[in-house]
Amino acid sequence: MPWVRFPFRLSKSAVARVRVRFPLQRFPPMTLLHATDFHFNKSWFYWLLHSAPANGLVVLTGDLLDRSRGVPLASQIDWVSGWLREFPRPLCVCSGDHDRQWDERAARWTPAYWLRDIGNPLVSVDGQRTHVGGLSLLSIGGTTHPKGGAADIWAVHEPASGTLVALDKERGMRGDPSLMTAVERFSPRLVLSGHVARPARWRHHVGRTMFLNPGSDPEAVFPNHILVHAESLASRLVTDRRKEHPFETVVPMNSPLAAAV
Repeated sequence: MPWVRFPFRLSKSAVARVRVRFPLQRFPPMTLLHATDFHFNKSWFYWLLHSAPANGLVVLTGDLLDRSRGVPLASQIDWVSGWLREFPRPLCVCSGDHDRQWDERAARWTPAYWLRDIGNPLVSVDGQRTHVGGLSLLSIGGTTHPKGGAADIWAVHEPASGTLVALDKERGMRGDPSLMTAVERFSPRLVLSGHVARPARWRHHVGRTMFLNPGSDPEAVFPNHILVHAESLASRLVTDRRKEHPFETVVPMNSPLAAAV
């Protein structure tokens, strides 16, 4: 398969060139683009708005904010909310643990209620459904319990514990131990997640459900992301290939190798 080279615009004054190993003609505008764990990296938000590959729906699976960055959480919420209100294309967002709010009066963390105030009809958030290519997609909030619901695709921050997309190469098995029970009940075709930055695999097939996690590399020029064809559900991982990276194996969903990963 030949390499394809094209520019990603990261700022008004800089252009970075990367190489992406996928045939552009196989992923028309009805492609779903899945990314995760931006952790208030403004350059990634800019990339998604101006330079991401053509897609029919963007899915961000949590941790848009970063409680450890040193920027007041209220300021981060204000900036990200403004970005979401202006986003001009269909977008599905689910909250992660970093997206919760601190309630001073109750002295506790609360769900990401700020997402409810976005007011952009193109943006679906926790608890809402949207559609892409005839498939239904459910956004599941990070604090939602029990999780799950009838939909072809789930967007949820923490992957299902016990899957390889939840196995951190350095920290061991992570993820939500209750999610697999919900998957067995509702049988979604895809579960899109994040949270684990360096998963052992970016995809793992269990029964009729494919689990995807692009991982996250804070030093990358642009975020790891997975492109999913809305009809065949074939998927490809795209990463910043200017540097050594653990995610270099690409397995199409219809490949016999899919069951092995």
